[in-house]
Amino acid sequence: MERVDARRRAYEVLDKADVARGRAVRICEMALYMFMEDGDMKEARSLLRGGLMYGPAYHGTIYRGWIAMEADHAGNVDAARVLFEEWCALSGGKDGGFWCRYIAFEARHGGARRSRDVAEAAVRACPDDPAVHAKYAKLELRLGQDGRAFAVLGSALAAFASDAGAQEWLVDEVRGYYDALRKQSLTGRIRSFCRGIRRCHPPHGYKRLQSV
Repeated sequence: MERVDARRRAYEVLDKADVARGRAVRICEMALYMFMEDGDMKEARSLLRGGLMYGPAYHGTIYRGWIAMEADHAGNVDAARVLFEEWCALSGGKDGGFWCRYIAFEARHGGARRSRDVAEAAVRACPDDPAVHAKYAKLELRLGQDGRAFAVLGSALAAFASDAGAQEWLVDEVRGYYDALRKQSLTGRIRSFCRGIRRCHPPHGYKRLQSV
């Protein structure tokens, strides 16, 4: 009952702040409920497709929810990719947030080539969005391509030569991610090393020597 009340209050807040987003969230939740009940995406897809008909204000929320449902719950990565392409066409390809999500999606579900292709398309579509450039550089770091990552960062810094604030943000963002990956890698190596150490047993007769 407490969970139901909490959800109702959350809906009320959403409706007051953004009616379209509140309704879109409800559509996504209902679609997920239908899928969990039936184990079939057919009805859920119909509901989500109908939700898109309400207009552009609904697109971002519904596409995000639908993509996550296809990839994470239904295990249909190809269907999720089709939805990304639909979203791109509807938004005109100028939504930096969309591209950052697409890059993250391919980094998780696709290979290096596919994710890099999406990142390059993102930079072409949104050359004035520093977050897109940073996402591309961080992708290369994640792929273990430090040289490519810093080349991407260099191109981004050149693109924002007249914006010192954007340059500073880019450097901090990429360097912070680089440091985090190095720390994570070091922690993993230390754990592996510790697991490989066998406990040393004291030599025969050691306990008797201690008791003397």
